[in-house]
Amino acid sequence: MSEELEKERSRVTAADEKIVPLLLERMEAVAEIGRIKQREGLGVKDVGRERKVLDRVGELAGEENAEYVQEIYREIMNQACRFQERQKGEGK
Repeated sequence: MSEELEKERSRVTAADEKIVPLLLERMEAVAEIGRIKQREGLGVKDVGRERKVLDRVGELAGEENAEYVQEIYREIMNQACRFQERQKGEGK
């Protein structure tokens, strides 16, 4: 493997080391949001909120990368909904 490739893979690893703690922080907020929604009798999915998040991350990513970042966020939000559904089922 070339030194150049290894260097770029190291950059990806470094980014992952920043991303994962932020995803965990996001999931903590998602858990609390789930508890609030449950207490207030709201459904897990909020299409309007999802649209706002996708629009915002698309803006942050810039035109060249918006499509890819939005797709990643679609999956993040799908997993957040899945987490809240499970949380709801466990009565937490």
